Amino acid sequence: MAEWITGIRPFAENGSRDLTSSAAIVAYRIASICSNVGGFLLSSILFSWFCSNSISDYFRIKSPLKWKYLAVIGLCFLLAIPAIQLLSELNELISGGAYLMEAQEETSKLRTALLRTDSVAVVVLNVFAMALLPAIGEELFFRGVILRVSFQGTKNIHLGVLLSAILFALVHMEFSNFLAILFMGVLLGYLYVYTGSLLVPIGLHFLNNCVYIILESSGNGSAFVDKLEAGSNSIFWLITGAIALLLFAFLLQRSVNKGNWNTAVGYLMRD
Repeated sequence: MAEWITGIRPFAENGSRDLTSSAAIVAYRIASICSNVGGFLLSSILFSWFCSNSISDYFRIKSPLKWKYLAVIGLCFLLAIPAIQLLSELNELISGGAYLMEAQEETSKLRTALLRTDSVAVVVLNVFAMALLPAIGEELFFRGVILRVSFQGTKNIHLGVLLSAILFALVHMEFSNFLAILFMGVLLGYLYVYTGSLLVPIGLHFLNNCVYIILESSGNGSAFVDKLEAGSNSIFWLITGAIALLLFAFLLQRSVNKGNWNTAVGYLMRD
């Protein structure tokens, strides 16, 4: 699709990537949108269409929302920051294979080329293409389909959440941040189970991606992120990250004892 529109093939057979021209960036952007829509969104909708008489019912899109869930999204976003930083520090102790690290380096270069811009219009486009579409498509796929199928196969909701999170982390091809992405996958999975609505993990996923895209769009924002991730802050992230993870564990334990937890679990076992 990207080659047909721009005349440029974004992913050559040898795996090399041309990031030097604006036309190539457009081709990569089109390919990214098509992969999100076709790889996650449409495939999830097609799967749900075969499994249920109502697509919205399968994904619980029309399930009742509560205003407190907005506070839950905000709280999880804030608590996830130190937890992610801690896990990123720990991830540095894990070295991946040469091929895996090379693949991640290529992904990081492409992401930087797509995000770094002075144009507000491009930032808005990036928010749509790299925050909103992935938030919807990936949540439909990993939480709406994979988590449900994993739970139905294992009869264990925690194992279902974990399996969907592992696949979620592997697909991102960012092995230096594998633990952090795995944690986000687990958090998004439990949010889906706790609230019974896919809209809640979609909201947190979008917020997380959107903030990152806006920060990375300018040199100042990128410098701010680098400052937060500086090695001199390791002790701070170690303490606050450990506290955040303990708090998440406490909230999860309380959630399991709530009535709507069993309701959602029973719903996921249907069909």
